[in-house]
Amino acid sequence: MSSTTRGIFPLHSSLLDPSFGIPTDVTYQIMGFDCPEEEVKDREKEEIILGEVKGHKLLLGLFSEVFKRGFYGPAKETKDVVPVKETTVEAFENMFDYIYRKDIKWGDLSLLEMFDIANLAEKYDIPSLMEEVKAQIEMIPLTTTEDVMDAAHTATQFYQFPAISSALLLSCAKFVKTTLKTSAQLLQFATDQSGGGLETTVLQLLAMVKDLPPLNCSNCGEEECKDGQPVLSWDKVTQGCKLTINTQSRFWSTAALAGKVFIVVSVNQQEHRV
Repeated sequence: MSSTTRGIFPLHSSLLDPSFGIPTDVTYQIMGFDCPEEEVKDREKEEIILGEVKGHKLLLGLFSEVFKRGFYGPAKETKDVVPVKETTVEAFENMFDYIYRKDIKWGDLSLLEMFDIANLAEKYDIPSLMEEVKAQIEMIPLTTTEDVMDAAHTATQFYQFPAISSALLLSCAKFVKTTLKTSAQLLQFATDQSGGGLETTVLQLLAMVKDLPPLNCSNCGEEECKDGQPVLSWDKVTQGCKLTINTQSRFWSTAALAGKVFIVVSVNQQEHRV
């Protein structure tokens, strides 16, 4: 599951508060169109200012060589208002939130919005932000084959970011391998996508699934998941393993424990603590 990147330097984020007393000295105007893309192609439209994002040249220059050259290099920008095209206000704000160490709620962002941030991370040469986007995309929950196909299709659209695109496709392939166990299930999965324009993506996924090594369940450690099956031996229980209480057991007979999930915090020969 995607998480929240917590701001670790409160002083940085305080810079954006006008009451802090250090004013911003550069404004980025996000340019674009206030109509669907197909309407832009149909007739000439003038770009408008979709929003503005303000910042401090010094801090931006410390984070990015592109910003530093733009503000302090031989061909430095002489204007304090800089137009930016081919991005969104939300993506630019999230990039600034990362630079200013403000909280970013990745779980509220769609895949496309995350790739918009990746595009800015590449444009402004911020490798750590690119790595953060990759880590967050790898944690996106995939629960259905529809989720998988949507994610895989998005990954193939952004092949210009190979590290992130490949990581997302790998997550999709792992889901398919652990969910669709038989050849018949895989065939049905491929058949379901027939005629939808995603045939090439399906073939790419199936090829990746074929090349994947056996995948063990992250919880029970077995290739065949033991979810819902009784624990017959403590040697299968490891730290971090999740257990659901079997209320039919004489040892765990309390009704209040029914349906609750416990996480093993430590394991040794003398005791098992949950």
